[in-house]
Amino acid sequence: MRRWAIRLLPVFAAVLVLSPLLRDPTSDTYPLSTYPMFATDRGQVHSIATAVERTDDGYGRLSPKLIAGTDEAVLASVTVKQAVRLGEADILCEEIVARLGADRRVEVRTETLDVVALSVEGSADSTVTVHATCGGGS
Repeated sequence: MRRWAIRLLPVFAAVLVLSPLLRDPTSDTYPLSTYPMFATDRGQVHSIATAVERTDDGYGRLSPKLIAGTDEAVLASVTVKQAVRLGEADILCEEIVARLGADRRVEVRTETLDVVALSVEGSADSTVTVHATCGGGS
């Protein structure tokens, strides 16, 4: 009986390792991952929810800390996206101005761009949808 167990252990391990090949590629489970976030086509055009500072010379990027009180860019974007979805972009805008200073101008917006062109060519056309503007001079 013990020899059977010893002989079957490598077979069982091999089946376990190869089992993701039999599953749907978007199925991501423990302990073996198919890494669908890297393995599936996400498309070329993406929308990024963000906030920027409006200046006399154009626009300045704000850090995730100023936008949403976090060091994580993805969490800041999710915070903006959720505020837009809930119709609270103006509230978020005012919170950002409070962190920056009342004389600063902020724009909460969604930028849609071709990320492949941006990666390959270094620039890409973008579409900007403004959800809220606030602060000094707005």
